[in-house]
Amino acid sequence: FAPQICDIWKAILKEEQIAATDEELVRIAELKEMKKTTAHSVALNAFHDARASLVSVQSQLESLHNCTGLEMLLLGVCSDAQAVSCPQVWTSGDVVDEFFQLTNKMSISDYAVKFECYCLSGIQGTAKTYETKLMALKSKTSKLITEKLHEAVALRSVSKMFYTNFDAHVTEKFGVVVVNWPLPHFVAPGSIGLRLELQTLYNAW
Repeated sequence: FAPQICDIWKAILKEEQIAATDEELVRIAELKEMKKTTAHSVALNAFHDARASLVSVQSQLESLHNCTGLEMLLLGVCSDAQAVSCPQVWTSGDVVDEFFQLTNKMSISDYAVKFECYCLSGIQGTAKTYETKLMALKSKTSKLITEKLHEAVALRSVSKMFYTNFDAHVTEKFGVVVVNWPLPHFVAPGSIGLRLELQTLYNAW
């Protein structure tokens, strides 16, 4: 059957050949472009594509190093637990490895493993959640202290709570003092970085 198709193909005009294949060629080109940019649903395909891409990038970086003398480090790790690739490390020379070992007290390979564990562990989301809760507690504590100040000065007007030069801004003008401040330093809640200290301050008020 293939020889028959070949004979027919040779017999038709060049314009007819182009017209017959033009639409399919466009579709194939679109599929190739889509494969470059879309997320992979199959871990093995992603592994092969990542490996091929990294080999290409490493080759270009090596050429750049040879031409310019630039020292470089390439590090690639997975962020998806379903991925089958292991951490990828490339350096332009021993000087990079030696510097990394000297400054980080570990090899680049060990660092890559730790980095991948971090990416896979969900610690990033936990850190963001902690930061969000910390900011909310700062705001809540600051608002509570300001409300207590307004209650203390009664009908007299005070624009905000002063932590710097409290005596001059509040005590001398309104006769208000703060007793038994629970933390070592008298600072605004926004300047406190530990959630435990913030919670202690909030509970004290």
